[in-house]
Amino acid sequence: MRIYGICKIRNEEKIIWDTLSHWGGFCSGGIFVVDDQSEDRTVELCTKHPAVKGMASVVWSPDRETAEYHNRQMALEMAQEEAGPEDWICYFDADERLYNFDFSLLFDKKTDAIYCRLYDIYITPEDVHLDYCQRNLVGPEYRSIPFFFRNSPALKYDKPDQRIVDLPENAVVVFGGIVKHYGKGLSVEDWEKTCSYYINYWPKYAEKWKARQGKAVHDYISDFGNPLIKFNEVLEGREEGFPLESQSYGRK
Repeated sequence: MRIYGICKIRNEEKIIWDTLSHWGGFCSGGIFVVDDQSEDRTVELCTKHPAVKGMASVVWSPDRETAEYHNRQMALEMAQEEAGPEDWICYFDADERLYNFDFSLLFDKKTDAIYCRLYDIYITPEDVHLDYCQRNLVGPEYRSIPFFFRNSPALKYDKPDQRIVDLPENAVVVFGGIVKHYGKGLSVEDWEKTCSYYINYWPKYAEKWKARQGKAVHDYISDFGNPLIKFNEVLEGREEGFPLESQSYGRK
């Protein structure tokens, strides 16, 4: 049984080597990457990384909602050219890291997908001067996302702005890991770049991200209005937070 990693990327030179090293440590089948017209050294770094088994680049499309699923589907199809029915696909974004994963779940032949809880890292006054990997404060809100799914013809990305893969009908799913998402916690500079990206290319998110300009450093409150918690306490089971999908924003 092998694990094949898949990832879509764009302008990730600051973190992509560390990301590929992290996920490549257990993606025994290698990682397949689709680059969305990066303008920095991302492609160069990917081609040199030993964990990358296949790579493709796509033409930039202003239709970001379509590009989101198209690029993920392309990476999935690249991996499926090699993966067998007993193998697993693992999708991750370039700014995500996995913790407390129960690898024994991969050996249960009845399981079709493994969900992990994803927490957002934030920049605060106490860590604004630190490197991104040293930040420890996250929002209490988490999203449950299938990061691992057993290879199947039913797997598909075909919907606008789709992150969560379509699974087989009546798929058996379990929960078994925690993911630290650095998207909001890389640096002040990267925060502003993210704001500009959504303002310029994502009409449905533009207003939200325009309001976030200049607000990379958070005063210990998440974007959903809740006090931040320590990620190490999440890993130790002393904090859990609550699912974003089933709670109203701004819950105290």
